[in-house]
Amino acid sequence: MQQRCRITVEGRVQGVGFRPFVAVTAARLKLSGWVRNIRQSVLIEIQGEAAETQRFLRQLQSKAPALAKIEQMNHQQIDSIDQTGFHILESSGQNEGAVSISPDIGICKDCQKELFAKNNRRYRYPFISCTQCGPRYSILKTLPFDRVNTTLNVFPMCDDCLIEYKNPMDRRFHAQGINCAKCGPQISFVNQPGQRIAEKEPALSLAIAALQAGKIIAVKGLTGFHIMVDACNHQAVLRLREKKQRPAKPFAVMYPQLSMLEADCLLGEEEKLLLSSAIAPIVLLENRYSNHLLSPAIAPDNPYLGVMLAYTPLHQLICRALNKPLVVTSANRSGEPVCCDNEQAVAQLSQMVDGFLLHDREIYQGLDDSIVKFVNHQPMLLRRARGYVPDYFPLDSEYPSIVALGGQLKNSIAMSKGKRLYLSQYIGDLDNLAALHRHQRTQKIMSRLLGIKAEFVACDLHPDYVTTQLARELHLPVVSTQHHLAHLYAAMIEHRIAGPAFAAVWDGNGYGQDGTLWGGEFMAVTADEAQRVASFLHFKLPGGVAAIKEPRRVAIALLYEIYGTALTANEALKSLSPFGSSTIKQLLKMLSNNINSPLTSSAGRLFDGISSLLNLVHVNSFEGEAAMQLEFEAKKSKDRGTYPAPVDFTVTPNIIDWRPMLAAIITDIGNQVSSAIISKRFHNSCASIILKIAQHYKVKQLLLTGGCFQNSLLIETTFAFLQQQGITVLWHQKLPANDASLSVGQVRAAGKARLSVLDEKQ
Repeated sequence: MQQRCRITVEGRVQGVGFRPFVAVTAARLKLSGWVRNIRQSVLIEIQGEAAETQRFLRQLQSKAPALAKIEQMNHQQIDSIDQTGFHILESSGQNEGAVSISPDIGICKDCQKELFAKNNRRYRYPFISCTQCGPRYSILKTLPFDRVNTTLNVFPMCDDCLIEYKNPMDRRFHAQGINCAKCGPQISFVNQPGQRIAEKEPALSLAIAALQAGKIIAVKGLTGFHIMVDACNHQAVLRLREKKQRPAKPFAVMYPQLSMLEADCLLGEEEKLLLSSAIAPIVLLENRYSNHLLSPAIAPDNPYLGVMLAYTPLHQLICRALNKPLVVTSANRSGEPVCCDNEQAVAQLSQMVDGFLLHDREIYQGLDDSIVKFVNHQPMLLRRARGYVPDYFPLDSEYPSIVALGGQLKNSIAMSKGKRLYLSQYIGDLDNLAALHRHQRTQKIMSRLLGIKAEFVACDLHPDYVTTQLARELHLPVVSTQHHLAHLYAAMIEHRIAGPAFAAVWDGNGYGQDGTLWGGEFMAVTADEAQRVASFLHFKLPGGVAAIKEPRRVAIALLYEIYGTALTANEALKSLSPFGSSTIKQLLKMLSNNINSPLTSSAGRLFDGISSLLNLVHVNSFEGEAAMQLEFEAKKSKDRGTYPAPVDFTVTPNIIDWRPMLAAIITDIGNQVSSAIISKRFHNSCASIILKIAQHYKVKQLLLTGGCFQNSLLIETTFAFLQQQGITVLWHQKLPANDASLSVGQVRAAGKARLSVLDEKQ
């Protein structure tokens, strides 16, 4: 008996080979009908024997393409019609439901084999792809994901590609991104003055030869430009540091294959799987120090290497030819977003590089490489971009349409639509026009792709953040959220906690409701309110922003809180500072007279100050450098000691007095205790403080959020301390702990505020 069904499939079902899979499955089961993309999902009609239609429904779930993610599938029986064959129909723009867009995907194993197979027609073609790999989000202009809606629209398929595209038995059947050397994008080599001197294979040969000769080359990749140099050429790496004005911040390293990487780094099965996955992020791994050819300038004074495998055909061709690791870093001017456009790259990077390997496929959305490290054998995202964006996070209820503009640093944008929250790629610090333009462009593209017309705008409480000013310019109702509360809310969304919740929120600083700079907070959320329950004792930051960049200023400020101006007469204490006597006196005058010395409770600045006192880092050459070195120093020790840090529970918020801890550290320094032991005791003490607060409030589950909890030792030590007392510890894994997640928390704050208003009206 004939049966006809209409099926709607929602989820990540566009750009992942889902329609070809449907067509092949239907043909195999001798079913007639059709499949088409509608704006955010896939619509199917099938007809055939009842038993076969039921089998088809089961196989949709059980045998879907690996990259597909079916979130909801509805079907209903409809009237049969006279129809033969199964067809893939043109896409339709109807339907305004939920949206799932595929991230950009690293090269698959089948395409890798073809890339190096001499008898294959795509042999050494730098843009080989199929239904299971290649560009997606970065080339998409509008939905649905059809070639005509991408930047590949300017490359019509040749007859050979069209035959594959139409063949149900071909793995490129209805693959929207396919091309070949006849009809697709091509590479070219441009010299430093900007002259095109070679194309196709000769261009690739020139780039490889330049890298072999120690030259610095800018290479246009999948979602943006990289700057590349031979990782085993120490002078070349030093020259790159000089050109980029990047004295110490680690570079990433790209390897041609996993076996070579395994020889240089310690990694387990989880790390291997992630490195080899379609996501292909940068993964931080412990350096074996076994490869003496690797330049020590790649990651100076750092026990980790940020590594990735060559994840595009072009990268594969370069890395396999060189057969050695390459330094691969984002191609941008300091502080600006990664370059995506050929003309922009040549104009901006010509003083940094010796040549350019370009291609003519437009990158519509620029994305950096994502960065992951493992904590307690679990992946933790440090930067969320290529491979993860634009996947969404589920919300616990229907939200109004909200656009959240994030913070000033490590900016990202979040938007809500129904029960989904979409987070943009990492954009960066909004302290230059290029980053600001990228922020505004990203907002417009997300709004269009997701079909979101915002009803509300969310931002940080800080009145001087550029995002706060942008929020006011949108002429929508504005919901401002305190910085650390947004961190907590982001952690709640990631871990799907509706409430109540309790968190340690530690970071560099954020504008507090009392006008001071918060940063060492414990916050609680109940059904009725959010409360700051505990905080570090305030201290001052002499010079404000200058103190954030110079931990040596923070060190003086911490000493001042204990010893006051008597510090000038204490030679032993003065010797802990790199400053001369006259500078110390000037800083003490600023502190005692409250001259440009804002109050803070920042845990991040405590890490900085102690790093300086231990003579590790006095001036940050990049954000977080001092705290990172303190963590690395602590990892050298197994000491279990702690320092005293009493908590005054009689005041609200409770005050954690760090001064006895600092005094004990000064004593240890005087007794010539090693900096490794002192650093480890400090980390232990931080975990002990968290345990003390958690026990006082009888907490059974505690969240760790804020930039300080990118520190794996701090997380692991806190986890161990609290687990022994039966307290569950949750930290960020799918969202960065830093300010890149502020926009997520801002959406929750705005959503809950508006939903409560609606409830009151009803």
